[in-house]
Amino acid sequence: MSRVCRNGVLAEGDAMPGSFPAGAAFFETIALRAGTVECLDDHLARLRAGMARAGFAPGPLAAGDLPAWRAALRLLGGQEGVLRLVVGSDFEELGLRALLPSPEVFRLRSLRTVRDAAEWLPRPKSAPWANSMAASVELRSLGAGAGVEGVQFDARGFVSEGSRSSLAWVEGGVLHVPAETTARLPGTALGQLIRCAGLPTREVASTVPVRAEAMLVLRSTLPGGASAVSHWDDVDGRPLWSGDPAVARPLLGALAGWRVQRCISFA
Repeated sequence: MSRVCRNGVLAEGDAMPGSFPAGAAFFETIALRAGTVECLDDHLARLRAGMARAGFAPGPLAAGDLPAWRAALRLLGGQEGVLRLVVGSDFEELGLRALLPSPEVFRLRSLRTVRDAAEWLPRPKSAPWANSMAASVELRSLGAGAGVEGVQFDARGFVSEGSRSSLAWVEGGVLHVPAETTARLPGTALGQLIRCAGLPTREVASTVPVRAEAMLVLRSTLPGGASAVSHWDDVDGRPLWSGDPAVARPLLGALAGWRVQRCISFA
């Protein structure tokens, strides 16, 4: 059970999809390390985009009111973890839970759980997050550990995203990312990578990119926002792609440097 600050009052809760009040809601997961919130502005910009589409007015946390954030973090009483901000038409809920292990290198495993149709494009990060949760359950059923991420495809068989991550790869000196039409999220770490990579970027509706030179798993709660990929296996565990994770180091370094500049300390 994690601690939750709901509308400025400390309460008990689990701050996970399925625990939200009835009705439409949007959420963001944000890393908190040593009292520093990482890339808060980027998360809130994505959150407010969904809220505006639904006609929700932002409360103090969604609006980025720093004294309100400072007060909520003081109530939660933590300096390290994953913050989950959930907003609806009449509530804001900020929860704090422990950070999961963060591997430096991931393996990918294709999943049978097909990415569902988005509510609208660009896809909001909304609750309940049923399809992504189903993908996570499938990944666990395969016995995968912390260093394995599942890949969801859309109904056409094109790469969309991981069960908890965005995906990107380099091929022919071009940064490739799944097209918006695959119903992937507009990932915050992915957006940062596009801005700082120093490479031309192409959105593609693609099957497994077997000729990729490097692949990345992007997740805002990973140190630096991303990890390299070493292998990609199909739904039955057979190899589809492998590469040297070291090839991704320049991209990882550029992204980590970008994110450091966009942190806010509440210590």
